[in-house]
Amino acid sequence: MATLKLLIISDIHGNADALKALLGSVSGWDYLWVLGDLVDYGPEPHVVVDLIRDLKPDTVLMGNHDYAVAFKTDCRCAPELHELSEYTRVNISFKLLTEDQVGWLKTLPKVRRAVLGGLRVYATHGSPRNNLHGYLKPDLPVDEMRLALTPSMFAVRPNLVEADYVIVGHTHIPMNVGVNGLKVLNPGSVGQPRDGDPRASALSVDLNSEGLRWYRVKYDVDVTIRKLRSLGLSSDYVRWLEHILMSGSVLKPL
Repeated sequence: MATLKLLIISDIHGNADALKALLGSVSGWDYLWVLGDLVDYGPEPHVVVDLIRDLKPDTVLMGNHDYAVAFKTDCRCAPELHELSEYTRVNISFKLLTEDQVGWLKTLPKVRRAVLGGLRVYATHGSPRNNLHGYLKPDLPVDEMRLALTPSMFAVRPNLVEADYVIVGHTHIPMNVGVNGLKVLNPGSVGQPRDGDPRASALSVDLNSEGLRWYRVKYDVDVTIRKLRSLGLSSDYVRWLEHILMSGSVLKPL
C-alpha cells in the first residue's frame, strides 16, 4: 500500500537554520501542517514567516506567541520562560517582522479539523480545551489529560473531542499517548526542543498504515547563536538562549 504522509512541524520560534535543516532532511510529504509559534526567541522570525508562507502548507495554525506578536498582548507562556519571551518579543520579533507579516499572523486559525485517509484529525497549538495556552504534556495525569481533551469549557457532561488523532504543539516535547481511543501526538519543536535533545524535531504520520516517525535533525547551532549575538541583545539573555539551543533544556544558566 502506498504511503500517505502527513508531516507535522511546530514551535519554530524564529530559528530559520533549524527549519531549513529539517526540511532538507525529510523526504516528500502529501500534507504539511504547521502548528504555530513561528516567532519569538530565535534571531530570524521574519525569515521563518517568509519560509513558511513560501512553502504553502495545507495548514498553518496560530500559536500563543504568534497571537502575542499579532495583537501585542501577553503570551501567557510557562512562568520559567515568561521573562525571556517578553524580552525577545520586544527586542527581536517586533523589530524584525514587517507590518505585512504581522498582518498575516493575525489571520491564522486556531484549530484545524480534517478527514485524511479516512482518519479524523484534530489539530491545535495548545489543547482542545484551550487552543492557545493549554498544555498537553506526556506526564499529565489521566483525569487532567481527559479534561484538556474536551473542547467545551461549559458542557455539563463534557465529551472528548471527536477525532482519531489529536495533534498539538506548545510543550516542545514529543508525545504519543492514547486516551480513550484517541491518539494524542506532539511533533516536538523545530527551533527550541525542550526534551533534552537539542536537534530539530518533527513528526510524520502515514495515514494509510498509521505508522509514526519522529525526525531529529542536527543543524549548525553555532550559526544561530552568532545571529543572536549580532542583534545587540543583553548578554544575560543571549546566554540564556544559547543554553536552551545547545542543551534542549529551559533551565536558566547560573
